[in-house]
Amino acid sequence: MPQDEENPLPARLAVATAAGRVSVTFRDKAFKSRTLVLADGRTLAVEKSTVTASDQEQLALLDRHPDFERVADGA
Repeated sequence: MPQDEENPLPARLAVATAAGRVSVTFRDKAFKSRTLVLADGRTLAVEKSTVTASDQEQLALLDRHPDFERVADGA
């Protein structure tokens, strides 16, 4: 899988878009559906065992949570 120099992740798992925006899909290894509540009160919905991080705070939460793993986007 190709990698770019600024992002050590494989291109299929690339995080970046413009201005700090992200789009990374994670698989929930414990639940098929649940709601995660961020420190600022925003929520993330897990549906069909997947959830997508759309900003850096969500990405950090999902990356450090043991129930979640990044998944390929199928590209």
